[in-house]
Amino acid sequence: MGVTPPHPRRSSFPGPGRRRGTGTRTLNAVIDSLSPSARRLLRRPRPRWRGRLHRWAALATIPAGVVLVATADGMRGRLALAVFFTGAAVMLGTSAVVHARDWSAETVETLVRADHTAIFVMFPTSATPVALLALEPPVSWWLLGLVWGGALVGIVAEWTPWHPPAGVMNAIYLGLGWSVLVFVPQMVRALDAGQLALLFGGGAAYTGGALVVGARRPDPAPEVFGYHEIWHVCVVVAVALHAALAVSLAAPAI
Repeated sequence: MGVTPPHPRRSSFPGPGRRRGTGTRTLNAVIDSLSPSARRLLRRPRPRWRGRLHRWAALATIPAGVVLVATADGMRGRLALAVFFTGAAVMLGTSAVVHARDWSAETVETLVRADHTAIFVMFPTSATPVALLALEPPVSWWLLGLVWGGALVGIVAEWTPWHPPAGVMNAIYLGLGWSVLVFVPQMVRALDAGQLALLFGGGAAYTGGALVVGARRPDPAPEVFGYHEIWHVCVVVAVALHAALAVSLAAPAI
């Protein structure tokens, strides 16, 4: 049975002068063994809006994806949209589960790693429509190899038994996400101005959100809508922009 942390509206650690019992010592030992992300999730009060945006977005993504895949042009278009919307639903849905309730300390660690894994999956699933529908071989294969290979490396690193220092995973996310700059000349030739704006606008939204998470600022209303909720807004905006790009490539008549 997992060790369940205290109620999220109370401190996860005994305050000064409180008597430490065996249960508290056990809880603290478990928490100290967790990754920085999992510890933050347990130690901070959970804002009332935590997880709501991603839950709503995940629920909207599934039917939207089904409809858009069905209306895409040709097998490649349907495949590209299926890959994109599957990645989006997995990322948003996993995040929604992580933030759905107060999990035990051991469960939080597993869920946080699953959440980070889903973020890594979203990188190549976002790039796949561009590679399949806009770029020509061999450039399209190089792009797919870079983003899928990089995501695989990140996922393996995420599930290693040790925890990387705080900020390292964010740096890996940003590095993998912007590695597509290698292919800017080919993308400029293959995409029109509006599509380029959607591509880089989505990247900017992800980057802005990652910087907010790294700095933990701004944190406007920690018990209602904090810095992590700003990150979730940025993610939803980025997914929407990249979805619009994917649809413009796969179903331009829409």
